[in-house]
Amino acid sequence: MVGDQELRGLEPYAGRWVALVNGRVFGVGWTSEEARLASKRSRPREEPRLLYVPVVEEAMDELDPTA
Repeated sequence: MVGDQELRGLEPYAGRWVALVNGRVFGVGWTSEEARLASKRSRPREEPRLLYVPVVEEAMDELDPTA
C-alpha cells in the first residue's frame, strides 16, 4: 500500500503511473508498462519502483453549497 507521504509532490501525475528511481520520477505513463519503459530509456540499468497516483476528488457537498 502506498502512503500519503510517498505521493506528496506527485499531484501533477494524478491518474497516471510513475516510475521512481531513488525517489525521483524518471517515467510517466497511462499504464505501468509505459512508465517503466520511459524510465528505462533514461536509466537503463536501474529498476524503477512503479506507483499509481490516484485522482483525488473533493466531496460534492463541499463544492455545492445548496446540498
